[in-house]
Amino acid sequence: MNNLFKLFRSVCFIAAVFSLSGCKKLLDIDPPQNERPSVVVFGSPETAKAALSGAYSGLSGTQTYSVNLTLVNALAADEIRALASSARYNALVNNTYEPITSSFTSEIWTDSYVSIYRFNSIIAGLTNNTAVEQHISRQIIAESKAMRAYCYLQLAGLFGDVPLVLSTNVQETSLQPRISVDAVYAQIIKDLTEAKTGLGEAYVSNGAVAGRMQVNRSAAAALLARAYLTTGNWQEAVNNASEVISNTSLYELLPKEQLDKIFLANSREAILQLGSALTESTAYTNEGAEFVSNQFTSSLQFTLTAGLLASFELRDLRRSAWVRDVTLNGVTAAEPYKYQNYDRESATSSGRVELPTVLRLAEMYLIRAEANAALGNTVQSIDDVNIIRKRAGLENLTAGANLQQAIEKERRVELFCERGDRWLTLKRTGRADAVLGALKPTWQSFAQLFPIPQTAIDSNPNLIQNQGYR
Repeated sequence: MNNLFKLFRSVCFIAAVFSLSGCKKLLDIDPPQNERPSVVVFGSPETAKAALSGAYSGLSGTQTYSVNLTLVNALAADEIRALASSARYNALVNNTYEPITSSFTSEIWTDSYVSIYRFNSIIAGLTNNTAVEQHISRQIIAESKAMRAYCYLQLAGLFGDVPLVLSTNVQETSLQPRISVDAVYAQIIKDLTEAKTGLGEAYVSNGAVAGRMQVNRSAAAALLARAYLTTGNWQEAVNNASEVISNTSLYELLPKEQLDKIFLANSREAILQLGSALTESTAYTNEGAEFVSNQFTSSLQFTLTAGLLASFELRDLRRSAWVRDVTLNGVTAAEPYKYQNYDRESATSSGRVELPTVLRLAEMYLIRAEANAALGNTVQSIDDVNIIRKRAGLENLTAGANLQQAIEKERRVELFCERGDRWLTLKRTGRADAVLGALKPTWQSFAQLFPIPQTAIDSNPNLIQNQGYR
């Protein structure tokens, strides 16, 4: 990891910060020495807010957080098949990724730790800082802790044991070993619990980061619901999901007639969205650009798998709203179509303003259903599954249905191609070997965890590679 942090010794974190005039301007500040840059960067409420805005923008501008969390995990699971031959795609589809050659997984590692460093910088710079009003510091620190936790949720879910970096001191962190995934989740839960205390329900606009593009109390609760579900704390998963669901002043499931509007900016189903990785005014996403073919497409790149398509029931409205069937040069594909705009012109033509959606309300119902099922609260669990099914135009679950399988199926068709939900669900429920082993001749159980990038191991002798890649 030493090479990762060298980046920040030569380029100051605040290079990503917006200027006070509201323009995107790089501020030339020398690398940190004797804490002076921290005093400059966090010397006023304006610069502190600019630092937070820069951290959000830095995260959303990466390939990892704008498209690859969806693409990589969908290929590694059973959601997408690559139609174009590519060594990088094939390694993911066949789960034969390697520490040296798998650039996709390496980018997830690096992009996540770069963002963690930025949020750590904000937390350190505003802790016991008397130059910024206490209520402003509390808000910004809480958002930074929540976003740090979000990054660690990705790292823990994809790599398992990882270094837990909570400091900006390179001497302390560059040789940090991995710690147990349980300890990482403990820190995630600690960060999110503290974030909830420091956040209100209102979304606080901050320059170009406005609308639902910043963390509020409900977003922190939604992330906690995910963390508790993963760690098997069923009751707290129920409690936090219920907290979000009950916030009807901000959130509601859009009706079945508006399934195509869920991923629009400021949708009332959205709990947290990211700013565009492109520019504030593009109104399209990198996912749309990646998956949606257009008149300039020479060959189709991806299709949803036959297994996923077969999971949609006959009258499921999600199939027609979120999947587009296309044929080009004799090749047919079923494209993910949750994000419909693929460039600025298509966004202008459609009149749709789309934003990458990180958290949405339907997931909270499915988290609560799964946790209640684990607690033996069958009636409550079925009720939540049926709410999602009704919105999709489907009948209630039939009597005697296997509840665990029903919940897994609903997650599959409701949250497909949404930042790796299927991949993480198969691992969380212990179903990866059974599902992927039956589907992929190349499947090996150790592939549930991605390899630690070889560059990180070469820079830090205290890092130990995941089993299967040594």
